[in-house]
Amino acid sequence: MQRLAGIVLLSVAVIAVAVGISTGGTASHPPKTQAQRSALYSQVDSLLTGIPESGTTLGNPAAPVSMTYYGDLECPICQEFTLNTLPQFIEDDVRTGKASVTYRSFCTATCNDYSNGQAVFDSQQVAAYAAGRQGLFWYYAELFYHEQGQEGSGYVTPSFLNGIAGQIPALDKTTWQTDLKDPDLLAQVQADQQTGHSAGVQGTPTLFLKGPKGEMQAPSGVVEPGGYSGLASTIKAVL
Repeated sequence: MQRLAGIVLLSVAVIAVAVGISTGGTASHPPKTQAQRSALYSQVDSLLTGIPESGTTLGNPAAPVSMTYYGDLECPICQEFTLNTLPQFIEDDVRTGKASVTYRSFCTATCNDYSNGQAVFDSQQVAAYAAGRQGLFWYYAELFYHEQGQEGSGYVTPSFLNGIAGQIPALDKTTWQTDLKDPDLLAQVQADQQTGHSAGVQGTPTLFLKGPKGEMQAPSGVVEPGGYSGLASTIKAVL
């Protein structure tokens, strides 16, 4: 019986590892080797390279459709949306000039997972916005979502934030460090959150799409596998 129990436990462990690999998953910590860092950066770069960035906006600001994405970098549902649905939106709509996407901060998971959640949220969002000063916000945000850790584990530390920055070759780290202390970036994070409250945002990700025919909120199903169809329908409705 003891041997059988051991075999069952081992089988469960093997299955758990296999599921973690087969579902794609994401790293719960920064890549350990230079090869891993390079591979992850190359993946992000292939998604974003050649697309204009300004602040937290990706794409041509004059695109006929604009999407506002309220998110929290520690939100696991935001991670699911960003890694599974957003890439097709970027390739099909942003890269082609049909749409742009602007990120705005709204504290959900981070504020629920820490006793000082708002302070942690402010620091991580400011870190991404500081990268945005150099036209690299989306590089920082994508790497963060790829390396998002376990909720409530306290993984977001200055070392973690510095590690993300260090993976972006084009980022001037000295300038980025200086910008982390700029009160204007903190004010921008706080203003984004207030705008979200005014717009009725209650969770993340919340997506608003605006076009010639008006503005609509994207359906919640866009975060699920195959969720791009919901985005495409919303784009069609406002375009």
